[in-house]
Amino acid sequence: MKTFFLPFFLCIALSTAPSGANDGTKKPDFLIDQSKDYVYLKFDHVGDREPLSPDEPTKGLWLRLVNNCRIPIVVAIFDTGTVNAGVGVFDEVVPLAAKRPLPIFHLPGQAKSQPKPATVKEEPPEGYSPPDVFSTTIVSPGENLLFSVPLNHVGPTWSLEIRFYFEVARVSYGTGPYSVVSFYWQDIPEKFRESGPVPVSPKPATR
Repeated sequence: MKTFFLPFFLCIALSTAPSGANDGTKKPDFLIDQSKDYVYLKFDHVGDREPLSPDEPTKGLWLRLVNNCRIPIVVAIFDTGTVNAGVGVFDEVVPLAAKRPLPIFHLPGQAKSQPKPATVKEEPPEGYSPPDVFSTTIVSPGENLLFSVPLNHVGPTWSLEIRFYFEVARVSYGTGPYSVVSFYWQDIPEKFRESGPVPVSPKPATR
């Protein structure tokens, strides 16, 4: 899993803001758990999930959006009904071929062979796109938000991305800088990965 667009200005602000340096008190670190990203997605479980549309599978992937920094974050959510635990979070399903590859460095005299791009054999599903009007929730420092998506929102050749904003004064969701946190196929424990495409539910979906 990976978080992009690290807000360096927030780290600088925390390190340069007035504090108790003169009275001997220690400033809190920006990260709560130094071994983790400042915001990350944590696998919770895979299980049966009531589809929200006829083309969704009956298996769902439950994740936790963890706020590992000292600043509250805001994320867009929706109600999935009374059957599915947690909430719905708007996500984007992104083919890995669409992501910018990491730069490749070569030692002097080393052949500069270019890796072959991955071949996408299947079309990724549509993510949950937010409508014109939607709800948001705040995830406080050290807290997490449980949500679910169809299991096929993460696959061998595509990943899931969640957009979030920092909860700061005079900034609302949808304005100003934002960050994106990703969840990949490799982040799902191997025993829960499907060997092939996730079948579509044969029964009509109910909400």
